[in-house]
Amino acid sequence: MLRIQIFISAVFVLISIKTFAQNCTSERYLSNIFQSAVSQDVVFGNSPALTAVYVAENVTVNQAMTMDIFFPVGDALEKRPLVILAYGGGYLFGTKNDEDVWATCDSLAKKGYVTASINYRMNMNVASNTSAVRAIYRAAQDYSSAIRYLKEFSGTYQIDTNYVFVGGVSAGGFSAMHAVFLDDNERPAATFQSGIFGTDPDLGCMNCAGNGYQHTTNVRGIINLWGALMDTSYIQPNEVVPITLFHGTDDLIVPYAFGFPFTALFLMPEVFGSFNIAARINHLGGNAELNTFSTGHNIWGLNVNNVMVGGPTEYWNPITDSIISFLYENIRPAQPELSLTEPACQSDTVFIQIVNFPADGRGCWSIELGDVVWTSADSSSIGVVWNNQGVYDVEAVVFNHLEAFSFPTTTEVEVYPLPVVSITNNIGVLEASGNYSNYQWYVDGQLLPGENQSQLIPTSFGEYTVEAINAQGCSMLSEPLLAVRIQEQSQMMTEIAAIKVFDAMGKLIVEFESLDEFTFQKWSASQMVFIHYFDTEQNLIGTEKKLTTAF
Repeated sequence: MLRIQIFISAVFVLISIKTFAQNCTSERYLSNIFQSAVSQDVVFGNSPALTAVYVAENVTVNQAMTMDIFFPVGDALEKRPLVILAYGGGYLFGTKNDEDVWATCDSLAKKGYVTASINYRMNMNVASNTSAVRAIYRAAQDYSSAIRYLKEFSGTYQIDTNYVFVGGVSAGGFSAMHAVFLDDNERPAATFQSGIFGTDPDLGCMNCAGNGYQHTTNVRGIINLWGALMDTSYIQPNEVVPITLFHGTDDLIVPYAFGFPFTALFLMPEVFGSFNIAARINHLGGNAELNTFSTGHNIWGLNVNNVMVGGPTEYWNPITDSIISFLYENIRPAQPELSLTEPACQSDTVFIQIVNFPADGRGCWSIELGDVVWTSADSSSIGVVWNNQGVYDVEAVVFNHLEAFSFPTTTEVEVYPLPVVSITNNIGVLEASGNYSNYQWYVDGQLLPGENQSQLIPTSFGEYTVEAINAQGCSMLSEPLLAVRIQEQSQMMTEIAAIKVFDAMGKLIVEFESLDEFTFQKWSASQMVFIHYFDTEQNLIGTEKKLTTAF
């Protein structure tokens, strides 16, 4: 989705959340928590460059390509995100030491990034469209070789190659975007050998210059500071990555939408500015943030001899804050998705899991009025007990292996009450208390299939229990009640509580309180009798099953 922002003040917000004995926030990548150090003039490639005074495309000198690499001092993290930036100057001026790029690299390193400010080959014939195209292409080749170098030595610099960001100022933005989007099958004709007697040498493939390291130039995101593309069709669907673009709508050097660089210098190739780049990215389903300013070129200050003349403009902090925010949004893990055992029952352990947990990540939780009784090693899952029914908040945050944290997810857990159930002896019939949606009977801990009513006639000896299940699905097991066969407790249980007569289908026909009443009746041989005995003092029930003809 296209987001156009007119900057007046910074748009950066820090998140704070509740915790239970855990630190669920971090200032890494957000604030200057480290000192920074820099390794200067690191050679990442070697290429033929035009002479300082332009003579011709085939008049070159060998040039070592160098970069300055910034890193956080004392940082023990094994892998860190990388940000590569390139200076501006229209391919005629500027160096990797320009104050704006250096200051940005230094600031990001203090927040925990590895950063690099790179050199690239410069110079061109400003009166030649072909020479200008070749200048853009050479710089993009150099940018590509810088990416490949840093991926090759990712272990040395503790870089996570899945989190590489590129960008640049003006011409540096041109170079970064062409390095990512311009494929060999899209090479402009000007980059091949041409001219009388081949005076314009073939510049080779995009990844052929500088060094021979074999890595892709795939990146995680792009930071374009008033740069442009020669053609937005270079951006293919499989190359779309998040991009943040900054551009003055009145830029007379690099057009905001489409036109000639330097406004009227029609001998240069027409280019597509940030407006059209953002439109192309979003048309392909990507995410482009277009940040516009009612101003011209070099929005955060002009560099002369590596120094920003008069210091940075009032836009410096809003732009750098927005870059910090953009980077963090693209390294932080996804917002947690939570699942929990259903139902959540009072005094039971409720297991809650982060289902989209990142590899090598860790979870962080805030639990309202509950006790955490179990947690997995990485805290991706926890077990919580609530001793009272009610509705409680659970909040989760995820840290990934980069130690970046997600947005929090808060969910409400409704804790339902447990059933209260006991067994009473009603003249030999076991009755479960309460009025619940379901019951299940057990003898000696073994389930009695089909016995799921509130009453049960025991037919064998053992300890009987009943599980009551309420409408929410919460269950509770009763205290046991002992029932024995009469022949095993004949001296203890001599009182007949009831005699019940059933037909062959199990339907109760009649009930008697004594054996004398029963003997006056005449019964068919197909009818069965249950004789129940009980002993109230010992809470015992005895049962005998006989044919009526046995009396």
